[in-house]
Amino acid sequence: MQQVRQTATAGRIALPKQPAREPFSRPNQEKGLKKAKLLFVMMTCFLLSLVVVAQYSSVVIMNYRLSGARDDLAVIQEEIRVLELEAAQLGSIGRIEAIAREELGMIEPAVDQIRILSVNRGKLAERGE
Repeated sequence: MQQVRQTATAGRIALPKQPAREPFSRPNQEKGLKKAKLLFVMMTCFLLSLVVVAQYSSVVIMNYRLSGARDDLAVIQEEIRVLELEAAQLGSIGRIEAIAREELGMIEPAVDQIRILSVNRGKLAERGE
């Protein structure tokens, strides 16, 4: 404990001298402010990383969809090629003549059964026998 001195002449109590004070600072408040700034920076970095991951996953998902669409396109193009080939085969003159002869029993007409018609000056003219 500090000892108190009395002076006989003044009758006052003299208090011990205290060292000069430095400006008041709150170390806890400064530490809290630094922690808050650090927490803000960390949360900002975390949120930005979440945005980057979300964008990357979106790109990956779109890439899968694009790959699937390309596969579907290849299948459809192959179907189109097969159908065009089938249409060309079904519409060929040789096939139509074969069906007419074999299935329908048709025969080619004789030369005297063919008539060629032509139109001259608005009148119908018949050639042949």
